[in-house]
Amino acid sequence: MSSAEDRAPFASIGQREDLEAVPLGPANRWGLVPAWIVRSGAHGVSLLQAELLGKGDAFFAPQHSNGLCAEALRGLERDARRSEVGLWQANAPQVVFSTKAPKTFEGMSGHYVIARGRVVSLGKTRTTRYLNFGNYWKTDFTATLKVSDEEAFNATLAQTGWDVEALKGRVVELRGTLQEKDGPHIALHLPEQLVVLEPVPLN
Repeated sequence: MSSAEDRAPFASIGQREDLEAVPLGPANRWGLVPAWIVRSGAHGVSLLQAELLGKGDAFFAPQHSNGLCAEALRGLERDARRSEVGLWQANAPQVVFSTKAPKTFEGMSGHYVIARGRVVSLGKTRTTRYLNFGNYWKTDFTATLKVSDEEAFNATLAQTGWDVEALKGRVVELRGTLQEKDGPHIALHLPEQLVVLEPVPLN
């Protein structure tokens, strides 16, 4: 941690509590190992990441969770958003960006962001599926996923009655690392990065 602000979410950890890191995979190129942090002390055992989400001190990133685990963590974030605590306070720095305003993403390249907006059109090549959030791909927001991953995305979306082909015109929320690639862009690698914010229309 590089500043007191960075350390603030961990200020509630007592000196008589133990933290255990449970590795989730191999080290990355910087030598960092992803892990769940299990906190144990007088009040029992808990998952530190879950505590931070519930307090609004973090937001959900699904790289190392899926299924029911991912839904539980996303639910903690959702509760914090509704309660407007931590990152979700009205006067807090912007966390959720609108795809209708591509310029608001300036300076966020390389950062993990949440984006919300309506899918204007869909595109597809042999290898890539495109979710276009504007009519001019050189400047507007775009999300992509591999065609080889589309079946996995459809399986997850089907739980709420959707599939990728039906996303045109729908309001969605995406999360991932922002890139500048002919306008702001998020590459979707996991189905949990994409949520439809509309109910399925009745026939």
